[in-house]
This record gives sequence, C-alpha cells and structure tokens, in this order.
Amino acid sequence: MSAADEISPIEYGQDLIVLAVSRETPVPRAFEAVLIDVDYSLALPAGVVLPLEFTVTSESGAATFQRRVFRRLRPSTLAFVPREGGSHLVRLAEQHHNRWFGAITIDVEGSPLKAGN
Repeated sequence: MSAADEISPIEYGQDLIVLAVSRETPVPRAFEAVLIDVDYSLALPAGVVLPLEFTVTSESGAATFQRRVFRRLRPSTLAFVPREGGSHLVRLAEQHHNRWFGAITIDVEGSPLKAGN
C-alpha cells in the first residue's frame, strides 16, 4: 500500500450511506413530516464516524435550508418538515473521517415558495 492510499484511501468521499423515504411517509407533502430511513451497511467494517451533518435544501435555496449535526449517535431515521413543494435534496454526511455521505432527491407535493416569501 502506498503512502497516498493511507492518506487518501480510495473510499474517501464515497456515497456509502443509503437514504430512502420511509414507508411511514406514503407521499411527501409540504408542511407534513417526511421520514427517511438510514442504512450504514455499505460503510462496514469501518463504519461511519461522528459527527454527521444532515442537510435539506430545496429548489428555492437558502429560504428553506435546514441543517442538523449529530454528535452523539448515528440516527437510524431522519425527519424533516418541508416548507414548500418541489424537489428537495436530503443529505447525511460525515463531517470528517472519510467524508462518506448519502443523498436522495425527494419530490414534495405542494406549492413552491415565490421570491420574496
């Protein structure tokens, strides 16, 4: 193994956290809780390392940006309440370590926010 592989392994920055809309959320809708199931099995045997950053962004951008940092435990389910309809990018990522992440795009029913709202 070369020194470069030890400093920056091939797995660095890989999409190894699997996110999926929970069956408890049949149709994602604006102003209703959306549950996301999290699967870390692709990151084994090393596993993910805390802290993990959870972000939700919508097409309208910063007006609906949501962020949480998990410092004590790895969540098995994530929840957020979209403030508008449209496409939302949900992402869970290691802040350090191997910078592994998972991402999913969710189409939320409802009206999108207009500029200035």
